[in-house]
Amino acid sequence: RAAAPPEIDDPLRDPETCILARLLRQGEDGLEAPGAKERRWQWARPQVEGQGPCARGGHSATLVGPTDPQKASARIVLFGGHYDGGAGEGFSYLGDTHVLDIDENAWYLPRCRGTAPEPRYGHSAALVGTRVVYFGGRGSSGHFRDLHALDAGSMTWYQGPSSGGAPSARHGHTATLHGTRLCVFGGACGARYFGDLHCLDLSSMAWSSPPTSGPGPSARCGHAALLVGESLLVHGGFCMDSAEIATKDDSGDLLRSCYLSDIRVLDVHRMRWSRLRTHGAPPAGRFGHSLVLSDDDVLLFGGWSGAAREGGRGASSLRGRVGGEGAEEGEETCDHCMTLRTSDMSWVRNRYSGAPAPRRYGHTATAIGPHLIIIGGWDGGKPLGDVVVLRDRSAAADKAAEAADGAGWGGAGEEEEEDDDFGLETGEG
Repeated sequence: RAAAPPEIDDPLRDPETCILARLLRQGEDGLEAPGAKERRWQWARPQVEGQGPCARGGHSATLVGPTDPQKASARIVLFGGHYDGGAGEGFSYLGDTHVLDIDENAWYLPRCRGTAPEPRYGHSAALVGTRVVYFGGRGSSGHFRDLHALDAGSMTWYQGPSSGGAPSARHGHTATLHGTRLCVFGGACGARYFGDLHCLDLSSMAWSSPPTSGPGPSARCGHAALLVGESLLVHGGFCMDSAEIATKDDSGDLLRSCYLSDIRVLDVHRMRWSRLRTHGAPPAGRFGHSLVLSDDDVLLFGGWSGAAREGGRGASSLRGRVGGEGAEEGEETCDHCMTLRTSDMSWVRNRYSGAPAPRRYGHTATAIGPHLIIIGGWDGGKPLGDVVVLRDRSAAADKAAEAADGAGWGGAGEEEEEDDDFGLETGEG
């Protein structure tokens, strides 16, 4: 008789299992799940040298390793984006490439070889080995379905093969790497929204549309996707049904319903979708936000919630409850900066000190150890070009930071009580 397969103790592997139910019961009973820890955050504004990219949103920013093995320097490769030049100018689509050297604390403009992609925004980018693979996006000539790769070592552009099996042209989709497969989900092209899944086999460069089972996500764009273990999380996004618009009044109910807040999880081995049941007060529906894995936590930042219909305050309408319950003196909480704790599947509002980054959407968020680097985005129609750091100031992170020999990102955030170095040390925390 064959032995039963071992139980996988991973609440994200199968969100409907008894493991998750047990964790949820612990949360409902007021018990802290094993492994849950308190994290506090601090905003910083590093003084970055060099000529950085102009203000923009809808760009990509990809963390790559050092080109010199003797120098442990991480870099962020930024590509594309767009901004609204105002009356008479319209949208300007960007196709430039910039590099942020974390160790040198500086931007530089690399000399790229090969043929770069057409200017675009809303494309996807994923690091595959030493190359950043780009797909799709939207530019002045319309939507794209092309594939490009940038070698981060030689800074050489390569054109991907044309394939009839590629997803249709789109922007606002996500592309997530799992092993040798690049999983592309969702997006939009004009008034058409997609809820399809496509996989690119990177060994054969062949596209496929694998069949899936279970309650998958509805069609959407501007969502966020993240791989946690063997599970692909899809959260939020936007979808407007043009057929419904004619039947709705001008109360704003339609627009609010277009901003999604659900989480669906794909088991990438069994290709089965399921709903992720969480507890705690979840973030409002939104698109253009970011999800980043930091230690065992999923960090959410920013997004657009459609609140412009409620007074036209732009992205700053995502106020949440500033100085909310649980914040200590000198700290604040808000719903544009939240954490999904995978230890108990609970949403919590992050506690932070320092002057927070302006609210935004269409930005990028990159994890450097336990910390987060946020670049650009839009505040309403205003493009942003800043670089802000959300640093983990918990005791564990501080201990690791003291022991690490990392790069120093100077420049304490405004209104800081401590004159600490805001280095992005990546030691274990």
